[in-house]
Amino acid sequence: MLLSELKETIGVRCVRDGEFDSVALLGLRRNEEEKHIAYILGEAYLDVAKNENIDCLIIPEAIVDFVCDNYEGGICVAEDPKTAMFAIHEDISRNKDYDKTMIAKSAMVAKTASIAERGVVIGENTRIEDCVVIQEGTVIGDNCTIMAGTVIGTPAFYYYGDNDNKKMVFSSGGVEIEDHVVIHSNVSICKGVIGGMTRVGKNTCLDSNTFLGHDVHIGENVIVAASSSFGGWVEIGADCFFGVNSNVAPMVKVGSGVKGSIGCVITKDVENDVQMSGNFAIEHGKFIDNLKNSL
Repeated sequence: MLLSELKETIGVRCVRDGEFDSVALLGLRRNEEEKHIAYILGEAYLDVAKNENIDCLIIPEAIVDFVCDNYEGGICVAEDPKTAMFAIHEDISRNKDYDKTMIAKSAMVAKTASIAERGVVIGENTRIEDCVVIQEGTVIGDNCTIMAGTVIGTPAFYYYGDNDNKKMVFSSGGVEIEDHVVIHSNVSICKGVIGGMTRVGKNTCLDSNTFLGHDVHIGENVIVAASSSFGGWVEIGADCFFGVNSNVAPMVKVGSGVKGSIGCVITKDVENDVQMSGNFAIEHGKFIDNLKNSL
């Protein structure tokens, strides 16, 4: 799409034409094969956009001359660049045309399950139990079990604007659940918000009442006990274990072989093969030492 083709109702003025496929949020993962448009609010952020190879920018009027002199991509101006970007995102995303839902013949789907008519794939020998809801953009592999009351593909909890102008960002991504995954009852999994995917790796088990935010990536052979939560863009490596009521903050990266003790609250990146305990979580040995010293 060209900047010059944007609708007038979006509230942007094209300064230098450019081409883009989708929007991007600086610093977050995206499809590198696509061309992207992003917003910046000040001169200090231009180098970040250039380093991330952003093809087009939405900017405030105050920095037009600076950006024109120091950036070769497409440029448009908006009174509120952030709102304009999400308006562009919604406009181009709502035109997405999903294929008709495909359910393998060997799959077992309860009569009370609700599955979108388009945009869902369910693999061989997968069992979908009562009152499961599966939204558009969901791919479920072979030999999976989705237990009663689980909801897969809900919109992301991601808003912009203030007070009466608050609006939920349109979720254009999806959910991918690989083979041999077991998801217990009343689990909630959000779809990717800006075209990305929320992923659950092979042989992973999610216990009841677990929540996966948008764009979360869970590795293979992971065990997550009940009532645990993972914020948006969290990345979890393979062979991890999380005890009951574990929590991982948005954008945190957790390595492989990590163990999260019951009730841990992980707010920072974690290296491989570490056990984390406490709120806020620290390495388990330090947690025990601190506990002993407090007695």
